[in-house]
Amino acid sequence: MRSHKKHGQIVYWLSCFLLTAVLLVFPVPDPVNAGGTRMITDMAGRRVAIKDPVNRIVTTFKPASLCVFSLGLAGKLVGVDNSSRQDWLHLAVFPGIAGVEGVGTKTTGINFETLVSLKPDLVVLYAQKEGIALADRLSAMNIPSIIILPETFDTIKETLQVIAGAAGEPEKSLMVGRCMDEVTQLVAKRVDRIDEKAKKNGYFASAIGLFSTTTGNMIQNEIFIQAGIKNVSKDLTGYFQDISPEQLVKWNPDIMVLSQHLKKGETHLLSGKPLQEIKAISQKAVYRCPSSLAPWDFPSPLSVLATLWIAQKAYPERFSDLDIMDKTDEFYQNLFQKTMTQMGGTLNDRVD
Repeated sequence: MRSHKKHGQIVYWLSCFLLTAVLLVFPVPDPVNAGGTRMITDMAGRRVAIKDPVNRIVTTFKPASLCVFSLGLAGKLVGVDNSSRQDWLHLAVFPGIAGVEGVGTKTTGINFETLVSLKPDLVVLYAQKEGIALADRLSAMNIPSIIILPETFDTIKETLQVIAGAAGEPEKSLMVGRCMDEVTQLVAKRVDRIDEKAKKNGYFASAIGLFSTTTGNMIQNEIFIQAGIKNVSKDLTGYFQDISPEQLVKWNPDIMVLSQHLKKGETHLLSGKPLQEIKAISQKAVYRCPSSLAPWDFPSPLSVLATLWIAQKAYPERFSDLDIMDKTDEFYQNLFQKTMTQMGGTLNDRVD
């Protein structure tokens, strides 16, 4: 009796072993992945079916293009927003970008007919303006699109993961994420122990004008926070908001950052009598965001470098041993296989 029972157990375990071996060699198809189709969730919570392989990508605004470049996927671009075709960094990394079809801009509108004619395997869209509506129109034509919303360092890393995952190369986001973390951790070690009362107040002027500023929902707020700087406009919501000169005087920031793209004609307002009371102006602590290539003051992996730069400006004694250009070159080398110096880029934060 025991012999039969023992024999039965042996047969049972042998059967389990053989079944496992068969499943390992010939796995049961996952319905989600059947037929070379993958399901991903974008940053708007949309479930998107994407067919492999993804070889034709279209981006519709510059942060998306720069994320694609940093992931090493530039060679798959068949369409980009118009401004990305002329961006100096993009041209330095991938000269062929100048010949890639332009599909319009987020500001002036996307040319839907041109976009569709490119027969993309994947379209990367924004959450603002008509982004969601475009995604719905593309879905009706069986063209997969993903919505991204990069407005903090964490959501920039999530953006990279979503794009890389949608492109079928998820591993590509890991290196970029690590590079970003190295910079933010370097800054954190030097500013985390600053007493709250000793932290400087900062003001950011957008490309629109000196009295157009960031809100608490935007990447510039994150740049300040991570640098140990309190954003005077953090309680504003939405996107860039206009303020009055009187409000800026009332805020009285210790440091001011001007967008790289703020027109030089706007800077003459800094010398106006009403603003001379502001600490940042009287103590000459007004700087232009420094990168001569792709700006650091919009959502992309490069924005962590803005935190490093402005932290050094605000607390120079804590960063006296650090060469910002060396760190920048190292970061660019890791992301683009070329240093900023090799691309002909410079750092100039002077306000002319």
